[in-house]
Amino acid sequence: MDIGTQIAMHILQIGSQLAEQTRTLVSLIGNTPLEDATANPVVNTLWGLMVILADTLLGLAFLLALIQQLYGEFTGRLSLPLSQLLGRLFLSAVLIHLSHLLGQDLLILMNEMSGILTANVADFIRQANGGQAAASNQQVVIAAGLSIAFGASLLRVVFQAVRRIVFFDVLFILSGPAFVLAFHPQTTAYFAFWARTFVTTAASQFLQYVTLGMGIAFWTAAQHNGPIGTILAIAALNLTAEIPTLLSWFATSASASVGGVGSLLRNGIIASRLLF
Repeated sequence: MDIGTQIAMHILQIGSQLAEQTRTLVSLIGNTPLEDATANPVVNTLWGLMVILADTLLGLAFLLALIQQLYGEFTGRLSLPLSQLLGRLFLSAVLIHLSHLLGQDLLILMNEMSGILTANVADFIRQANGGQAAASNQQVVIAAGLSIAFGASLLRVVFQAVRRIVFFDVLFILSGPAFVLAFHPQTTAYFAFWARTFVTTAASQFLQYVTLGMGIAFWTAAQHNGPIGTILAIAALNLTAEIPTLLSWFATSASASVGGVGSLLRNGIIASRLLF
């Protein structure tokens, strides 16, 4: 056996060990543990501090809006009536303190939706990365090259899952100040950006898991082993990795509708009627 074949065999062994050692991280693709997000003590402490800050900012925003309203009555300029200011103040204050419950329920919903799928990701990784035994040195080198590509694609998806959880935690912590931005019409655009980013970050878990599940189903139905099966598995992983990019376009789209808290509640009511 020449040196190239020995290196290729060593790479294959490393790939098999990598697939086994990353099994815990792979489970994050279709599940976000609450202890790493909304049930984490550090996250909850930071969320509580942001809620205190949000209450303070909301009070200041109401005083400024009230002064603007009084100044508008004096000068004849258009401004929000006092009844609307009080309604927005009450609704924003309630949502600030309900933001923990809303974020946790959204996370639980995504976990439950992902749990409906029966994709066995661990078996898929082990079989796709293992393949059949190579009969020649050339096939060993090809298998080693595909193993490297498969490992890189797998690590890309796993890193995206870890990044999704961390980014969700950041957005969750900032949920209190985000609802303050929904108080005044001039800042609702920033609130809408946060809301779209928050929802798409949580939804990326389910959509990635669905995409990966469809890839596994196609790979299973094709019944290919060896290099062809590995190529199909790499394609499924790369397609799964493109989901966050597609969703980020929606979050940053300038054509997306901009609305405040009232628009958010109306959309939530419509969605609940469609789902239930």
